[in-house]
Amino acid sequence: MNRNQKEFNIKKLLNNYSIETTPNVYEKYGKFSDLISTDNAVYVTYLPDENSSRVINTAKKLTNEGFDVIPHLPARTIKDNNELEKYIGDLSEKAGCNKILVIGGGSNQKGNITSSLDILKTDLLSKYQFKEVGLAGHPDGNPDISEEELDKAIIEKNEFVKNVDYKAYLATQFFFEVSSLEIWEQKLNLHNNKLEIHAGIPGPATLKTLIAYAKSCGIGNSIHFLSKQARNITKIMKTRTPDKLIADLADYKEERPNSKLAKLHFYAFGGIKTTSEWLYDVINSNLEINSKNEFKIIGK
Repeated sequence: MNRNQKEFNIKKLLNNYSIETTPNVYEKYGKFSDLISTDNAVYVTYLPDENSSRVINTAKKLTNEGFDVIPHLPARTIKDNNELEKYIGDLSEKAGCNKILVIGGGSNQKGNITSSLDILKTDLLSKYQFKEVGLAGHPDGNPDISEEELDKAIIEKNEFVKNVDYKAYLATQFFFEVSSLEIWEQKLNLHNNKLEIHAGIPGPATLKTLIAYAKSCGIGNSIHFLSKQARNITKIMKTRTPDKLIADLADYKEERPNSKLAKLHFYAFGGIKTTSEWLYDVINSNLEINSKNEFKIIGK
């Protein structure tokens, strides 16, 4: 594959990326349309210690700016179906959302809702006319859930969404090597997965920051990969960009036309301004790609 084709594939894969933020980060800036194109969807996290009203309020403000907003719905954070319906209803009717990411959430269960499948089975997402529903994917596994349970969940989710009136897809936890996606998708294919994949990518950040996030999420493969790089102490505080991973994923998609990989989702660990500015420059500049599939921006 020549360099021009590689660059085209990289930019094509990046073209419709999504990015993640928190209510706190949004409050810091007060406006995102100066940072990110409204062509790119914005996810709003719902952390275990967050107040649902702040998630709804942030989603509403982003919707008013013209973004496609995808708030998180962490199953085990919700106490019961009454609280669940109020949250889903408010996201639809107050915040104007018709897309959502349904995840299991943390291990601290607050009520009788145990999983994302419990949420789906209420049919509340159809009642409030959600059009797209993201479901969690874990290329590097999940420290709180066994491989057998993760496999079972993929099978059950695929089976359930055959009969719903919204589009479902898999939004993955972040990973650092294309092999994580490749091995995981091979396993998904064995389970007859039909859901497209939105691959989670860490935005530009220092190795120290990336290691901290990987440890907090208990992602063993990622910790091992990053720790090998961090053995050179001079690299620990240097910002690491995901250029090689993006180029490898673009090659992966080109070489496997049947792959379910559809788009990239960015975790802005190094800051949403840093991440969005870097992505803008990559998409709108010429790239120099070396033999290791690393690239750098060389001019617009």
